[in-house]
Amino acid sequence: MTFHFPAPSGPPATLPPSVLVDMVRCWTQARREGHLTQPRLANRLDLFDCAVLAPVFDSFCLLLESALDRPFRMGEARHLSSDERLMLTLLEGPELRTVTLPCDRTRGALLDLAIRSTRIMIALTLRQARKVKVKS
Repeated sequence: MTFHFPAPSGPPATLPPSVLVDMVRCWTQARREGHLTQPRLANRLDLFDCAVLAPVFDSFCLLLESALDRPFRMGEARHLSSDERLMLTLLEGPELRTVTLPCDRTRGALLDLAIRSTRIMIALTLRQARKVKVKS
């Protein structure tokens, strides 16, 4: 069975690049330390009222790392790694994944789905959070 949900309309709602980088660094650090990634992501995302995005980011990061075919490389402080710049390009930019990260067909197809799903879930979550705040 397949469900089709309409993509959010209007300008895309997204998290600031600094939050996206923080999420991927949180995920990478948790993996390196042998901790569960989703609880760590949920704690960090809770600061922005969007802890529900933890599984979304976890899946996206896993598929991105798989497409890279190596561990994700973190930057330091305000210096972004090439992997972090790539992640931002994939989630925010109009560039095609096939141009920015060529990889085998199966991994590429899965990452393309993860990119779309992550964009949609961020937009839906942020819009819902705004509605709740306006009604309060």
